[in-house]
Amino acid sequence: MIAHINTNFKAMHNLYLVMKESDTPTTDEILMASGKKTFNNSLQAEYLKIIKEQASGIKEVFMKQEAKAAVCNIQYLSQRMFMDTFRNLGIKRSLSNF
Repeated sequence: MIAHINTNFKAMHNLYLVMKESDTPTTDEILMASGKKTFNNSLQAEYLKIIKEQASGIKEVFMKQEAKAAVCNIQYLSQRMFMDTFRNLGIKRSLSNF
């Protein structure tokens, strides 16, 4: 059944993997979610620290992706300028010859 979900419903399979890997909620978390326990400042600070740590990893990934995209754009533009130069000289060559 899992293989069928993986093949036909990729988003649902990804959700299954995340939920499978996550820890079960603590009794404190269940009580806070149900409104039976207040979310005090010390708990708030603890959860904010966890969120900031996870967000920093996400920010790094986006920065690397942005840098990689910039390099790809520079490579594309330089190849384009190179080919335009040959076209202006009347030389016809394909990009695969280089």
